[in-house]
Amino acid sequence: MTDVIDQACEQAEFFLASALSEQAKKPSLRATGQCLNCDEVVAVGLFCDADCRDDFERIAKSAALNKG
Repeated sequence: MTDVIDQACEQAEFFLASALSEQAKKPSLRATGQCLNCDEVVAVGLFCDADCRDDFERIAKSAALNKG
């Protein structure tokens, strides 16, 4: 017989496995030397600043909602 703590641990493991599985399905972005939003040259990272990152994520989320 399982107690409440065992049940909670099982649920936590299930949710963690689900989240990791969903994350693995997402395509990963690769650094190209240019901002993925505005094409400005960047030395490190994917975006030139937080605004471009936020714009990129907003556009990607909108496209995903319109797709499905």
